[in-house]
Amino acid sequence: MRAVVGAAWCLILVAVCAAAAGPDPGTALYEAARARYRQLEADGAPAREVSAWREVADRFLRVADEAPRSAKADDALYMVGICRERAAALSSGVGDRRAAVDAYDRLARSYPGSRLADDALFRAGRIREGAGDLEAARAFYQRVLREIPRGDMAPVARARLRDLGRPSRVKGVRRWSGPRYTRVVVDLGRTVAYQVGALPPAPEAGRPARVYVDLRPARLGAGCATSTAVADGLVRRVRVAQHDRDTVRVVLDLEEEADHRVFPLEGPARLVIDVFGGRGPGEDVVTRILRGQEGGARPIRVVIDPGHGGRDPGALGPGGLREKDVTLAIARELARLLGERPGWEVRLTRDRDEYLSLEERTARANAFGADLFVSIHANASRSRRARGIETYYLSPASDRSARRLAALENQGREEDLAEMEHILADVVLSAKVEDSRRLAEAVQQALVDELARRGGPVRDLGVKQGPFYVLTGAVMPAVLVETSFITHPEEARRLADPGFRRQVAEALARGVERFAKGRGG
Repeated sequence: MRAVVGAAWCLILVAVCAAAAGPDPGTALYEAARARYRQLEADGAPAREVSAWREVADRFLRVADEAPRSAKADDALYMVGICRERAAALSSGVGDRRAAVDAYDRLARSYPGSRLADDALFRAGRIREGAGDLEAARAFYQRVLREIPRGDMAPVARARLRDLGRPSRVKGVRRWSGPRYTRVVVDLGRTVAYQVGALPPAPEAGRPARVYVDLRPARLGAGCATSTAVADGLVRRVRVAQHDRDTVRVVLDLEEEADHRVFPLEGPARLVIDVFGGRGPGEDVVTRILRGQEGGARPIRVVIDPGHGGRDPGALGPGGLREKDVTLAIARELARLLGERPGWEVRLTRDRDEYLSLEERTARANAFGADLFVSIHANASRSRRARGIETYYLSPASDRSARRLAALENQGREEDLAEMEHILADVVLSAKVEDSRRLAEAVQQALVDELARRGGPVRDLGVKQGPFYVLTGAVMPAVLVETSFITHPEEARRLADPGFRRQVAEALARGVERFAKGRGG
């Protein structure tokens, strides 16, 4: 009995001490820094200022310095690294890269149990690899394997160690253009470290404004064109050359200084360079859509993307039912329904059975100046029991099944996604994540409600996050809808029915319209 009473007093003492300690002192500092970070992400002009990113990095650093025992200290150090990397991309400065590496290293040493420790070490390795310091990169990758051998970055670090120092072949350049937008894709032999820089115009020397990307280690492929004319009013020309023994430099000659964004994709390896002209401060998309609708300035522009196509049939169902045929049928009906609404303008990424690369789909949406992007798919599973409807927006995978599905839709391997989630972190952070989430919720709710009303109970798998390449690089709210499981016998039968596909399209139209009217999410 005495032991029980003693234990009870110990619990009370712990509770009293916890209460006396008060709230986590680092939380308020972290949330203030995070708010400033989000504000900076939403603004066009300040986000191009090196000093702005350094200032936000210092705000996050205060959390670790002043409240090192805070539950947010490790997150804060990770954000220091992120912000310093953004500064380095603008300044091309060695100091910013060093500060980022120091923050990641401090996180791993001070908080070895953090869920971010392996990500931080890997990110530090990528920075050092990009700077050409292969020995330092190797040391960081080895630390991932030694210190966090069961983390999800371990297989990725192992792969980087295998390829470290092996040059990638630059195969060629592709591009797409639209009003005030250009996308350039550099095809590679394998994933390679890269550094991005920008140069102002030099009229006295006859040099235009330029964006350049250094790929290292890399070799120029024999069939790669060294100069490609673009002349779309934003980009004059793309030049590719062997800058030195280990570096291939890709240069975009611009008509004027412009915003740019660079990110890699896998399966096959390629580097995407987006250039934007005339970008102003960010604005809530629903507000902008409604203002344009009320003023009659321009219609709401929607791009509908039927998944797969051509040589890519997508998932296969009973009786030879092909995902690419199902998605095209639903997309055509959705385009017709939205196109009949006053004040709406709709385009399909494909209106026939043709193959489109994943990067071309969002390029077409960006070039069109779309307000919304909806990619339509039919789900698949090894289990014939799996069924239901789910909608995704771009972000790191919310669970293992989301990562598995993203690998399937990305036409890649699941093990590649750990690195890609990490590499795409900056793209995800600068995407319209909140608006995309609201669009996903509006579409998912409309699908579940409408299909349940017409055909009985529907399994609602909810709104989820995933690193889908087809959503990557979209500058507008973008979602991927898995309308049903083509591998489930009953759901496959329904997907083959034109009447059911029409119901799906009607529900999607209702969800998109609900979001555009500000009622989504």
